[in-house]
Amino acid sequence: MKIDTLDKELQKKVVTMLNEAEDKSEAIYQAAVMIAEEQHKHLISELVEENARAAADEDYRKKLGLRVLTKEETSFYEKFKDIKQAITAEQIDILPTSIIDRTLDDIKKSSDILSMVQMAPADVKKWIVAEHSGKAVWGNLTDAVQGELSASIKGLNIEQHKMTAYIVIPKAIRDLALPFVDRYFTAVLAEAMQDGFVTGYLSGDGKTGPIGIMKQIETFKEDGTADDKAVINTVKKFSPKGLAEVRKTLTNNGKRTVSELHLICNPLDEAEYVDPALYGEALTGGYRNTSFMPIVKHVDANCPQGKGIFTIPNVYVMGATSFEVKEYDQTKAMDDADLVIGKCYANGRAVDDNCAVVFDITKLEEYKLPVTTATTPEQGK
Repeated sequence: MKIDTLDKELQKKVVTMLNEAEDKSEAIYQAAVMIAEEQHKHLISELVEENARAAADEDYRKKLGLRVLTKEETSFYEKFKDIKQAITAEQIDILPTSIIDRTLDDIKKSSDILSMVQMAPADVKKWIVAEHSGKAVWGNLTDAVQGELSASIKGLNIEQHKMTAYIVIPKAIRDLALPFVDRYFTAVLAEAMQDGFVTGYLSGDGKTGPIGIMKQIETFKEDGTADDKAVINTVKKFSPKGLAEVRKTLTNNGKRTVSELHLICNPLDEAEYVDPALYGEALTGGYRNTSFMPIVKHVDANCPQGKGIFTIPNVYVMGATSFEVKEYDQTKAMDDADLVIGKCYANGRAVDDNCAVVFDITKLEEYKLPVTTATTPEQGK
């Protein structure tokens, strides 16, 4: 839950409450409820209204296209009617894998950056991550060939790291029909997981989370965290020569073709460096894209300022499984909302180190329309 996205009045109220509270655990609980209800007030209002109308109008209910919940999903959401009795701090409840899969699918659809990531199914604990060799080889299956294959195929242990999300279940949601509870829960869960996944995808250190694309996947420091990738400073223009080093790296030594580039950057850098380099004035007026090949921008605040990342889709695998849900028991009970803690095993890594190039984005130069000077011979000469 991000406090910096709240309106100033609520921010001040939350900060004051946290600073002045004697019982910090209770204050955190109260703050979480206040923030969640503010952030999701439109969703809550919409679902309450739809639930009431659907209960009285079968045709309207059909138009909503509500999911038919599985037996496991129904059993899970039934416990939301009385979370304090059904999901205690001691009793851990496992989120059905079908809900995890749908949530991950929703995240991919809603997140510009995560749309480039391959999501492993939730019921899989180990996922194969393989490089593309670029060619098929005919011949006998020798030990040498087997050795080549094993060198390019890695296993991604999905159960290696834990990610935690705090989810508020308001009383207004607890009282709805289960398909509407499902819509609220998956929407809030997706929001909670999305930011963590994006951070892990970009800059995860490999020790407490995934190995991000800004890190090396095979080289680690003494403390167990992955080494940073080298930041190149040769990208100054989006021209064939200016992007040559980037494109050569992304081909992974010529084993894959690169038909378009995906550029990840911070919003400030987009305004100050990327757009001035990418767009230039056209002779016919207005502005045009000056790159010789497609460049798809992904602007995200999780990308560190001053650094840009060139990458390609479907070369990074991320997965989550065994999502545990239990009651947050560090506070007194509240009648109007419940706070549950969701913890899932998750991991992620790229297929190779050449799937992303980190560069100094401040070196980009503003595009200037080329000026050609022509000399007209003087008459009579």
